Amino acid sequence: MKLRNLLLTLFLVPHLTISQNLEKIGKSPLFRLTGGIGVNSVYFNGDSNREPFTYFLSGNVNLNISDIYNIPFSFSYSNSKFQSNTPFTFNRLSMHPSYKWVTAHIGDVNVSFSPYTLNGHQFTGLGLDLTPKDKIKVSLMYGRLLKAREFDAENISSAASYRRMGYGFKTSYQLDKIKLGAIFFRASDDVASLKNPIPTENEVLPKDNTVISFDAEATLWEKLKFRGEVALSALTEDIRVNGVSDHLAAFLVSDNPTTQYYKALNFNFAYQVANGSIGLGYERIDPNYRTLGGYFFNNDLENITVNASQRIFKDKVTVNFNAGLQNDDLDNTKATQLSRLVMALNVAYNANDKLSINSGYSSFQSFTNIKNQFDFINGVSQIEEQLDQDNFAQISQNANINVNYKLKETDYNNQNLNVSFSFQDAENRIGDEERSEDSSVFYNANSVYTINYPQSDFGISGALNTSFSTLGTEKNVILGPTVSATKGFLEKKLKVNGSFGYNKSITNGLSQGDVTNVRIGSRYVYEKKHNFSLNGLLQLRNTATTKNSSFTLTFGYNYSFGLFNSKDLKFKRRSKIQKDKTKEDKLVEKEVKKVKPEIKFIYKDSLYTGSIYQVDNKIKELIKSDKFNQLPKSVLYSLQKERIEIASETKTKAYKVKAVKLLKRLYASHDKKKQYNELLYQSMSDLYEDVNQADYAIEKAFVQNRKEIVKSPLWNLTEEQRADFSKEIRVRFRRKHEVYNKSLRKLLVHRWVLNELEKYNSIEAINKDSELLREFENSLGVEAYNMLEMNEKNPEIKLYLQQSIIKYLTNKSENYIDENQYELKYINQD
Repeated sequence: MKLRNLLLTLFLVPHLTISQNLEKIGKSPLFRLTGGIGVNSVYFNGDSNREPFTYFLSGNVNLNISDIYNIPFSFSYSNSKFQSNTPFTFNRLSMHPSYKWVTAHIGDVNVSFSPYTLNGHQFTGLGLDLTPKDKIKVSLMYGRLLKAREFDAENISSAASYRRMGYGFKTSYQLDKIKLGAIFFRASDDVASLKNPIPTENEVLPKDNTVISFDAEATLWEKLKFRGEVALSALTEDIRVNGVSDHLAAFLVSDNPTTQYYKALNFNFAYQVANGSIGLGYERIDPNYRTLGGYFFNNDLENITVNASQRIFKDKVTVNFNAGLQNDDLDNTKATQLSRLVMALNVAYNANDKLSINSGYSSFQSFTNIKNQFDFINGVSQIEEQLDQDNFAQISQNANINVNYKLKETDYNNQNLNVSFSFQDAENRIGDEERSEDSSVFYNANSVYTINYPQSDFGISGALNTSFSTLGTEKNVILGPTVSATKGFLEKKLKVNGSFGYNKSITNGLSQGDVTNVRIGSRYVYEKKHNFSLNGLLQLRNTATTKNSSFTLTFGYNYSFGLFNSKDLKFKRRSKIQKDKTKEDKLVEKEVKKVKPEIKFIYKDSLYTGSIYQVDNKIKELIKSDKFNQLPKSVLYSLQKERIEIASETKTKAYKVKAVKLLKRLYASHDKKKQYNELLYQSMSDLYEDVNQADYAIEKAFVQNRKEIVKSPLWNLTEEQRADFSKEIRVRFRRKHEVYNKSLRKLLVHRWVLNELEKYNSIEAINKDSELLREFENSLGVEAYNMLEMNEKNPEIKLYLQQSIIKYLTNKSENYIDENQYELKYINQD
């Protein structure tokens, strides 16, 4: 079925995670059901080729049984026409029962041993984490890594694969100052799992792989720390080939003439100096290094890195320095050899509570040694090579400075000024000659003035942005102001905002056009469960040849609910309630007013005193306060639900104990929010590096597919005109066109995701809790909180976040990409 005919795109994502702690049975309510549902719709009217109306429905429900089992269920549905073809399985069922020092992972799970062995590959089977003593840790896994999939000539997007099974272990032992570890992993394909033959050109072969790794961590002389790992991978490309080899490690694998042996080394030293440290790292990975325990591995590289950090002047100034040298072509078999030199310096100065300055400088240089192709092909020795071959060099520099100054900060008036400047310079050299047509310089200056009135919940800001760039002989200027305002109404339940932005573009002194953006938005929260948003954007574009406009209207609604728990099944007679109180609060108030015992205790420097009703009221307001309102909706609901339950207690001593436990859980949730944000930042940073690294390859694939389709005589012809050609030519063209469309959409989605990830390049950007991150957190991000509650390892949580973010952003991109508008960064398609 053609993509344009797809009306339904339903992602039922039953990522069920049953987390067990068998020691809690019978100590909590039998079950508790919480969750939320949201819908977002987009109306578009303009010249761009996109759907006039799209919507996206998503929801999540979490069933908690006796505080033993958590079963979250999430789903999403959209009328947008797109398809997904990824190696990941989103329909997963996993259980993680634990008892004392034993934790099991059953079902569809991810396990990571190290970056060079088993690294985040999903499998269906069994895993165990054993920590019988603090010094000993053992992890085991066994399961199916890949399903058997037969070759289908009618479906070119479906790759065939053999059934792949794997098993392995990771163990470590902690001495006083030394930690030693070992890893073993083995995976093999089942030749008998496929019945139909696979064409040779598909390069799908049954493989066998064994990996061993040894790692160590040590603290030497108290201030010097060492960490290292050595890994060896033996990979047989085709286990059907007869014969053996005489390699010394042949006993590790089903050895035959197709077996290859690879190694990876990684060593790091860190030495503490004053209020900072100095570090040195070395990494070497053989060409073509890979294992069957990961989806992607870096290879054919040698990295030498140096880093240093220091806090000086009473910790007011922080200096960070990083430098690295990377080389490829380690076995001297490539036609070119690439070397990269990267250096970065960042200085942060916090003068006082009002003034802070951040600055940075980085330099990137790559040198390509272009070997003589005749000598390369014919194996001429290095002595006979001509030493004056022209080499290619790329040199780029980046510098930035950001100054933030709080002009005024009172309970009634806050004023802030932010000024930033950035510079980027890039040039290409062949030999000693600079290519002026390839050189580019970019300057950007931005200033923002903000004034807020907290008492009236009103704020206004003005910004001026100016950029100047040169590319070859062209000089471009883009400048324009932005004015925005926001106002809160109805005790901050209703937020209204608006902005006006204008940008003008000038090239070589001639006006190229201007863009005007007018935005109006609002957000309303009703009873903390219903969240409505409505936003409109009017965009006017004027160029030297055309004028067009577009209007986009988005509406969103999110509802968070807590249906019931087992205690709610005890029906009680209820009287009328006040409008500003929930039914649960009314019942609690009715019970606690019968007794007026005094309670007095201190927690986190706060005094809690009075009757149960008064203390409960203070805890209620604390949970609702700004300090905690950024927690996920499901967490806030669970806290309020527990507060209501314990407030029915009539004995002051029992209530006091339960209230302290609730406060501990509340503040622990706040700490988990910080931990979640840090893991989210690390995950998005790692994703940005991976996505950015693939940017050139995805563009190159698209350009190549476009060149292929353009060569066809049917290109730019109507369907009636194409009917005059033979069926064979039309079928060949249709297949090429499908490949071209897929590569175009892949490029557009990839670029949108890359731009979104780039916005969150600091922990501060994550902490701002944008609408996009908030929406993600209340849907797929809830599972990360559950994993934190279960004390799962950070690498596993990061892996889940990375997979979920990619999925979330990919779905989100469909509302913004335009197939008629794409930009090539590296390659001239002509």
